[in-house]
Amino acid sequence: MVGSIFFIHMPYSDFTKSKGRPVLVLPLTSNLKREGIVITSTDLKDGSLKKDSVVIVPKLTAVDSNLIMGSKFIASLKDESIQKIKKELCLQLDC
Repeated sequence: MVGSIFFIHMPYSDFTKSKGRPVLVLPLTSNLKREGIVITSTDLKDGSLKKDSVVIVPKLTAVDSNLIMGSKFIASLKDESIQKIKKELCLQLDC
């Protein structure tokens, strides 16, 4: 599952509504003005993203696996892209 991107309905923090969004065990956004790690089609092993996206590091959150199970598979990342993201996350999170 690591490196796979799914489309899930991510609940808002007050749990009153949800919004469909792609997730890579981390939320992604197509708003490239957001600070984070950019993912483009060149990072993908298979599948596709409609738009280039950004891993939003300050928005890391736990997601119940039930939200992912049965969700639409979008794409998977190349191993080198996963390593790039892990390295950048460690830099940003001081790990």
